[in-house]
Amino acid sequence: MAEILLLHSALGLRPAVGEYADLLRAGGHVVRTPDFYDGHVFNVQAEGIAYREEVGGRTLLARVTDQLGDLPDDAVLAGFSLGAAFAQHLSAARPAARATILLHAVGPVRGDWPGMPVQVHRYASDPIIKESDVVALGAAVRASGASFEDVVVPGSGHLFTDLGVTDGDRDARDRSVRHVLDLLASLDA
Repeated sequence: MAEILLLHSALGLRPAVGEYADLLRAGGHVVRTPDFYDGHVFNVQAEGIAYREEVGGRTLLARVTDQLGDLPDDAVLAGFSLGAAFAQHLSAARPAARATILLHAVGPVRGDWPGMPVQVHRYASDPIIKESDVVALGAAVRASGASFEDVVVPGSGHLFTDLGVTDGDRDARDRSVRHVLDLLASLDA
């Protein structure tokens, strides 16, 4: 069993985040889904990004950090898009984390990877993700001695795990959950 921090995208804490969390909970895991958008939820990506820009990335990351509370040092760090960027950032500050799961976003690698396994989940063609960032992260994770898995969904788009948006794909979301559960099982083995 793992404790998982699952951070939402720039669309806010939408039902899709709760649904994904519930699928992980059904696998026996504890999942926290903090709301760092203070209740703001968007259906259109441009509106969510405008809110993110209005509040500011540093402020939003500070809200996430403030909500970590009693999160165990070895919690799994995961997120959707903006939340994935925050999870990747938090990994550097929480080197005891059991794994990092990046759904729909990968940022540039800054410094040495702290040594936990990483899973990336993305469409084959995603306008937000740079292939060079995926390659660089994979190299950094492997160099740290940890495993790296790049779960690529055929097609193009962004938030395939959110069935309430145009890019949503139930089969892709369910495959993603299975990959995450397999990773979590390997951590417990």
